[in-house]
Amino acid sequence: MKRSIKNIIVVTLLAVTTACSDFLEIDNPSAVTDDLYNTKDGQEKLLADIYAKYRNVFNTGELQYYGTDLYLAITESPDERMFNGYDASFNSTAGVVGPYWRNLYKIVQETNILLTRTTPETEGMTEETFNSITGQGRFLRALAYYYLVETFGPVPLYTEEQSEIITTTNRALESDIYTFLIAELEATVQLLTWDVSQPGIAQKGAALQLLGKVYLTRAYKPYAQPGDFSMAAATLDKIIDGADSPYALLDNYADVYDENNQNNSEVIWAIQYGLDRNFSGSGNPQQAQFGFNIVALEPDLFDKVQKDYSAMSRFYWVNPKVHELFDNPLADIRYDATFQREFYVNHPDSDHLGELGIYFPRWNDSSGNDMGALQYYPFEEEDEYVWYPQSTALPVLNTGSDRMPIIKKFKDTRIEWGGPGSREDVIFRLSGTYLLSAEAYLGAGNTATAIERINTLRKRAASTPSFIDQMEVSSIDLDFILDERARELLGEHDRWFHLKRTGKLIERARSYNIFVQKYDNISHMHLVRPIPQDEINKVNGLTQNEGY
Repeated sequence: MKRSIKNIIVVTLLAVTTACSDFLEIDNPSAVTDDLYNTKDGQEKLLADIYAKYRNVFNTGELQYYGTDLYLAITESPDERMFNGYDASFNSTAGVVGPYWRNLYKIVQETNILLTRTTPETEGMTEETFNSITGQGRFLRALAYYYLVETFGPVPLYTEEQSEIITTTNRALESDIYTFLIAELEATVQLLTWDVSQPGIAQKGAALQLLGKVYLTRAYKPYAQPGDFSMAAATLDKIIDGADSPYALLDNYADVYDENNQNNSEVIWAIQYGLDRNFSGSGNPQQAQFGFNIVALEPDLFDKVQKDYSAMSRFYWVNPKVHELFDNPLADIRYDATFQREFYVNHPDSDHLGELGIYFPRWNDSSGNDMGALQYYPFEEEDEYVWYPQSTALPVLNTGSDRMPIIKKFKDTRIEWGGPGSREDVIFRLSGTYLLSAEAYLGAGNTATAIERINTLRKRAASTPSFIDQMEVSSIDLDFILDERARELLGEHDRWFHLKRTGKLIERARSYNIFVQKYDNISHMHLVRPIPQDEINKVNGLTQNEGY
């Protein structure tokens, strides 16, 4: 079969993807033939392309952040009304679900090609390389199916390369997909090593993290198996305190997010970007997502200097209620490590150059001390949020007068103002492992160990040793773990999926999200997204989810 990959027609949900990766095109821009994937070199390039496709998976923030308790959309566009507010217009032609579905199935098909073509007999293939390539491929395919089944419910399950156009399919049972995922990941763990020398490569730690998460997710399902919570805990423990595990919590919480300390001992798997625009694509958007456009709103005080203030695009609002999750932000170092609250004038033509231009006090500081700032914005005035007024939210959004502390954990000083973000995008982090472990132990009835896991993080987060006793807790429940996840990992991925897994999505979205309250339409149907209508139109047997 000598067809060019670029000429394969993309018609169905599982049609082979074009060779759009920089890794493939830079190496051979004129023609990438199908035979290339029968070689070790081609298989390694295909693997690189699969990794690159995960950038889009985690940059689809509408499915990660919208419609949750921590984040809000900034306007009321059609997609924002649907995904952030679950309004009555939510339908299968939504502009987000189609590209997301297609990208995940391209990952599935490419990994199926990879796993079909990669054999021990491939020229130049060693046993070590074979295990590494196939282990990574199986992990990446399992991760794609995890997001497919959790996003859409029952979906077609394909585990072999598809050489023909698919015109008929069926949706596999969720329970069957989870059985596949667990068996697949159990095998994958045996293929991969603990080696963390090459950033961005998914190794044993990543496979264990996903396996633990899969066990934990199934534990809440109607088809849960006895011992799922315990299996999740035991799997995650191999990362936390396994004899061969290379991962360890850093002593200082702020060091975890230091841009000069990337790929540190807490990073289990991260998608890579970097400064080379040939490979960074549109860049990691995290540094620009959670804040306000300080230069546009205060042009006389602030200039475009990336090392001072990122070019905030305001993709998502941080719900003001998030601040209230920090019971004592003075005691919890994560508050000041997460939020930038002081902004110094840096415009060279300003008479106030170097002065404190904008000051946001800690949310619970009612002293009125403005620190001599030119502009001072307390958290509340007369029981109304100043940073994001609940009762007048939409006029504030429309006039663009928003001001609030920004999430600074992802600050990127190495790029030009407004340029593509260069920092790694951490998908699995060790502190996240502790939180999953606490949830698993809680579900298994071992509350003492669950509390121990939480307190390990909270003691690390004490701003001074004198606050350690105050930070430790003696009782927890599922809501506390979700709150702790917000304090520890604000701005990171999967919030919608965490709330869905724990059965808390509807409850917490209603309680926290003003748009969900406004439309008053969220229901059980919204625990899955609609199957893209254009995929249903193309493939017989692909039915729609109930309610859409």
